[in-house]
Amino acid sequence: MNELYFLLHTLDPICKPPRGDVCVDIYECPFFESLLEKTGLPRPHHVIKEIRNKQCGFVGKNPAVCCSKINTSHDKELKEETTNEIEDKIQHKNIDLLPTENCGPISLNSRIIHGKEAVLGEFPWMALIVYSTNNGPDFLCGGTLISDKYILTAAHCVLKTIIGVRLGEHDILTTKDCNEDNSYCAPPVQDFYIETIEVHSKYNKSTDHHDIALIRISKPADLSYENVRPICLPIWDVPSLPIGAKFMTVSGWGMTEAGHKSSILKKATLPLIPIEQCQNIFEGHAVLFPNQMCAGGKKEDSCNGDSGGPLSMIVPVRGVPRYVQYGVVSYGPKNCGTLGMPGIYTRVDLYIEWILDKIKP
Repeated sequence: MNELYFLLHTLDPICKPPRGDVCVDIYECPFFESLLEKTGLPRPHHVIKEIRNKQCGFVGKNPAVCCSKINTSHDKELKEETTNEIEDKIQHKNIDLLPTENCGPISLNSRIIHGKEAVLGEFPWMALIVYSTNNGPDFLCGGTLISDKYILTAAHCVLKTIIGVRLGEHDILTTKDCNEDNSYCAPPVQDFYIETIEVHSKYNKSTDHHDIALIRISKPADLSYENVRPICLPIWDVPSLPIGAKFMTVSGWGMTEAGHKSSILKKATLPLIPIEQCQNIFEGHAVLFPNQMCAGGKKEDSCNGDSGGPLSMIVPVRGVPRYVQYGVVSYGPKNCGTLGMPGIYTRVDLYIEWILDKIKP
């Protein structure tokens, strides 16, 4: 980066097409991030020329460049790469570590109500991450059980001191979870220590790009209880991102780094927002990447998910309708539920290869 710093000088700070739409750190622009990853030092002349043509200043010591809101060539390259990897995923040595028969069960009592409480046992893959705080242990992020040993969550959720994971929870304030007439009570929660944590090697804290991580728990979860089951991931015959999908479900306790907003597990159905439209909404505040997705924007919907929690929908898995996770809650507006401001999610379907590479028996 020092080489770029001395080779480049500040140019016209105004970004307008065709130069680009917004002035950002060079490492926050998908096109230049990809370009710099593919070229070594010293930088080839055509790379330096491209940077000079788009430079709009500096962010600290990093060049700032005019970046297109959505880089379609990068997106196309990513889709082609993903298509080529589908066969590799199916042939991957760890493919059998991810369940397809016992994952994503649909509760017979589930109902779709915007921003309302989930039915007891409706989302048995929900995980609560326990942190060490000045006030003692607390839940500040969520995640999903994807096998008997692994929790999928956001990278930004594992930067603080984690001391454990809880599965099978519904109301965090009660010792026993029962339905309204007490005719049924869920099995006890399952608590685990942490064995290892895997953060995506390209995770960028400033942009939340590649905001995904895996937690391996200290012992296998007991999947014989109906309140603890893994969610399905988009593999095998499951579409990477269903064509024409308009809505997905977010579930959680509203867990963020600042605390939680509900003691009882909630859910909401969120509208999917095209990434190009979403970039327009976040114009001047963030550059979105093709491996992110956008959902929400209604008054209360975006408050019901957890940081690191799932965005999911029901699709056929080997002919059986099941919940499949397509997104991991990454970030959104600072004021939860801001009208018209959607949330940003890491696209799970584009990280299946990474997940398979990291999980172990």
